[in-house]
Amino acid sequence: MAGTSDFDLYRPSEEHDMLRETVRSLAEAKIAPYAAAVDEEARFPQEALDALVASELAA
Repeated sequence: MAGTSDFDLYRPSEEHDMLRETVRSLAEAKIAPYAAAVDEEARFPQEALDALVASELAA
């Protein structure tokens, strides 16, 4: 089948890909460094929430 396929309907949009990359970068830089401590201390991940709010990805 030449041209576009039915699978193109399910391909993420460019905006989706940009958001995904933004969130991945934020998670790697601002959230992951605290993940082990949050798990070990069994506490709320305030650093993650602060990073999301600062990036306007959470209210």
